[in-house]
Amino acid sequence: MKRKIHDYKTVHLVGIKGQGMAALCELLIAEGKYVTGSDTEEPFSTDAVLQKLGIRVRRFQKKNITKSVDVVVRSSAYGETHVEIVAARLLAIPVVNYIDAVGELFNKKRGILVTGTHGKTTTTALIGLMLEDAELDPTVLVGATVRRWKSNAHVGKGAWMVAEGDEYQNKFLKLRPEVLVLTSIEHDHPDFFKTKKQYEEAFRTLVSHMPSNGLLIAEKRVRRIIKKAPCNIVWYGIAGKGEGRHMELNKTAALCVARHLGISVQKAKRSLNAYEGTSRRMEFYTALGAPTVVIDDYAHHPTEVRTTLAAVRRQYPKRMITALFQPHTYSRTHALLGDFSRAFGNADEVVLLPIYSSARERKKDFPDDLLERLRDGIMRVQKKTSVRILSFPEAIAYGKHLPPIRKKRVIITLGAGDGWKIAKTIVLSSPT
Repeated sequence: MKRKIHDYKTVHLVGIKGQGMAALCELLIAEGKYVTGSDTEEPFSTDAVLQKLGIRVRRFQKKNITKSVDVVVRSSAYGETHVEIVAARLLAIPVVNYIDAVGELFNKKRGILVTGTHGKTTTTALIGLMLEDAELDPTVLVGATVRRWKSNAHVGKGAWMVAEGDEYQNKFLKLRPEVLVLTSIEHDHPDFFKTKKQYEEAFRTLVSHMPSNGLLIAEKRVRRIIKKAPCNIVWYGIAGKGEGRHMELNKTAALCVARHLGISVQKAKRSLNAYEGTSRRMEFYTALGAPTVVIDDYAHHPTEVRTTLAAVRRQYPKRMITALFQPHTYSRTHALLGDFSRAFGNADEVVLLPIYSSARERKKDFPDDLLERLRDGIMRVQKKTSVRILSFPEAIAYGKHLPPIRKKRVIITLGAGDGWKIAKTIVLSSPT
């Protein structure tokens, strides 16, 4: 019989600094496992979480893998040629993919899975905190650090587990939820889902796996894609249009979960209104009223960029907004170039940073002038917006030395890569 992750005592995590891997680390430690981990030496947003867990992150090297390791769990970023995976194979140590390990933990609980192109991190956090406040003692796995927990995982002893479902590479198909929350469907990850049709089919397949006694809670705009389900469906939405609806939609989805679980609306709303946020989602690095406000946000899809900048403009209608955008992967930038060009209407100036590359794609497969095309596209659509291309050091220097202006300024870094380091450096090295 194939052994489960739960059968092993010593677990080594390859790529432990990733958001999902850091969360898995916390869940495994709570199960009584001895956990070690390795990664690159560069700073990550999960460093504080791992430090709190007592994990000394080792740099990638063959000697990390010894016979004392029972099983190796690897991030999806690392394949068979990675030095530690090779070492594990030579020692006949089992190698498990991250999502398989998470699936084993999730599938033995009553699962609430939150997925969709946009809003899944916030909605997962909202539901997890709401269940905690309702004394259901859930286990929760989120794609960002939740401020209340100072971690992106919360270990509980209750029956429920709430998790964020990643559609990339069809990972979420490994999970078997009792309740599925579907926030949105808009083509993304074009390196894996070559067409919009393939992307939508992944979500239809996920829905088709739902048990007959399960519940699908879906935003009503996905009804054109998800036409049927083997379980009950609750469609949710809110009145009105515009970019300001997204947080209200996330809260409405959480309220639907509350009703299903028998949590009173009053108690649920009190929990949702107390939400403090997560890291890298409109994260303020300065006081809200500082002369120069510095913010970081994970937005990396055109819709997310547009939505985030609209929210900043609503909050600071008279300030100059400088957006430093780090495109995430060549494939997404190339496939969605036109949409990105139309996403910066609420920025007064845009700084484009070098594209954050992924190990899963080759730069030579894409045009050399992608950033220049994006710059020209933004300037063509947003004629009054200043656009420039800068390296990381140039962007830091630019942000630090922006001259004082009468109407004050907002600087926001955008992207799923490591552009947050620029925002942090600007704040640490200059008065705001």
